[in-house]
Amino acid sequence: MIGALVSGFGAGGLSLVTGGYHWRALVPLAFTIVLLLIAVLFGSRAGIVGTIIAGTIFAAFLFQPLGNLSVMDSSARSNLAWMLLIGVSFSFLFAPPTSGLHRQ
Repeated sequence: MIGALVSGFGAGGLSLVTGGYHWRALVPLAFTIVLLLIAVLFGSRAGIVGTIIAGTIFAAFLFQPLGNLSVMDSSARSNLAWMLLIGVSFSFLFAPPTSGLHRQ
């Protein structure tokens, strides 16, 4: 689950760096690029777990009230929901196949 750890550290770092800016509501949408790369490089499980970890970190440490999983700003909440939806979808769509079984 190295990919999930990368996602968690990336989300934590972005939360620290972008916490004081007015455009912080857009951070989860931009983070979907990182989630796509994690899914491609590490597989669907790492992508899904990384998406959930990143969403939790963003909700708790990027948006008000800090330290709480609830998000007061409606645009930040919807962007976070879109990040979760897109991250899980990307994890299923772009992860490399893991088994040798193929349909004919």
